[in-house]
Amino acid sequence: MSTNKEMVQRETTDKPQRLSELPTVVPPVDIFENEDEILVVADFPGVEPDQVDVRLEGGQIDIEGRQSQPNEQAQSLTPVMFARSFRVPDSVNPEGVSAELKAGVLRLHLKKSEAAKPRRIKVSAG
Repeated sequence: MSTNKEMVQRETTDKPQRLSELPTVVPPVDIFENEDEILVVADFPGVEPDQVDVRLEGGQIDIEGRQSQPNEQAQSLTPVMFARSFRVPDSVNPEGVSAELKAGVLRLHLKKSEAAKPRRIKVSAG
């Protein structure tokens, strides 16, 4: 998502700022797991869905989000980048990964493959 060529124009100055120069914050994250999926919940305050990048590659998931430009009340605040990376177990189905952002909270649903889900074995009288 972020490259050195991308620029952000700050409202308070005429000087553009490279995304790589934005302060990077490690957002708090909660991780939950059940039989069907792993759920990653991360705080991304002030980030819009089109400013979030989620990549799953080589057993690792990377999430980045860039805050929108501050509003009139917060012009003195500098936008920040949020970034986290996690190793993903082989049990995660890459086709079953989805993400949603609502009210500054990012939810990543990492569905498990059918082979990784626990199975009940019926025991017969013998």
